[in-house]
Amino acid sequence: MITAEIAGKDASARSGRDDAITFDTRDYRYAGYMHKLRDKIQSIWVYPPAAAAEGKYGDLKIRFTINKNGRLGKVELVRTSGYKLLDDAAIKALKDGEPYWPLPEEWGMESYSILGHFIYSLYGYQQLR
Repeated sequence: MITAEIAGKDASARSGRDDAITFDTRDYRYAGYMHKLRDKIQSIWVYPPAAAAEGKYGDLKIRFTINKNGRLGKVELVRTSGYKLLDDAAIKALKDGEPYWPLPEEWGMESYSILGHFIYSLYGYQQLR
């Protein structure tokens, strides 16, 4: 399992700089929002039964944006799981979860970029980091 710190370094190395925040951020300003966001997406995200039955597993990373009004912005598959079915299920959960909560005014942001690490393991177990 890859920790969020390593995942963040991964993306930074690829793009030179990455302002995306992970679900398990320790930055107090964002932690409450990110906890709620992770819980909401986790409750919608489904391990495709066909993939589980075929023993398909893997992990993927998605960078996505939440706009100030809580609407989902850009969604980018940063690293594939190797299986389109698994990648599509994670992206579908993001889209099905909107609208999200508007960004707090005190953040002073028009949008918020998040790097999500979606992990599918054997026997239908999944985890969002």
